Amino acid sequence: MKYQIELNDEDYLRFNIFYATHSKVGQHNVKMARLAFPLVCVLAVVIFMMAGAATTFIIAEGVVLAAASVCWQFYLPKMMEKSVKKNIDRIKTDGKMPYHAHSEIELLDFTIVERSSHGQIHVKYEDIEKVYDTEAYLFIFYSAAEALLIPVRCLGGQKERVVAFLTDKTACVCKG
Repeated sequence: MKYQIELNDEDYLRFNIFYATHSKVGQHNVKMARLAFPLVCVLAVVIFMMAGAATTFIIAEGVVLAAASVCWQFYLPKMMEKSVKKNIDRIKTDGKMPYHAHSEIELLDFTIVERSSHGQIHVKYEDIEKVYDTEAYLFIFYSAAEALLIPVRCLGGQKERVVAFLTDKTACVCKG
């Protein structure tokens, strides 16, 4: 099975966000970011209580900080996306494309071959750590931070066939 892969900045952005929310380090960082702001808010309320502030002020502060903590939970994913976009733009400004815009991926019996203008990459199926099957992409991780990114749109309606093939070869396909 051979497929022509066309990637763009949006694909690379989606991959990085997926990686940030599914890797162990990324999940840890997201948890810490989600907890840090509410903990600072609780600490602020405790400090005002210890300082003997008026009860109505402490209650008002608690309500405002609780609302801010809830808003933070919704804002954090947007902030992460903005940060990843900035990093991509910075890398592109330096003249380095962080991905191969045009490549060919071939699924052979014992290996996956990615061919691009930068050369070939051979990935043995036993070296694949995890395959994530999402609605729009297949992410084939073959190391902690390296993956083959295959947009479903490039599979020509053969996503189920490719997923079945990868499941047979790797037994590590999971829904993303």
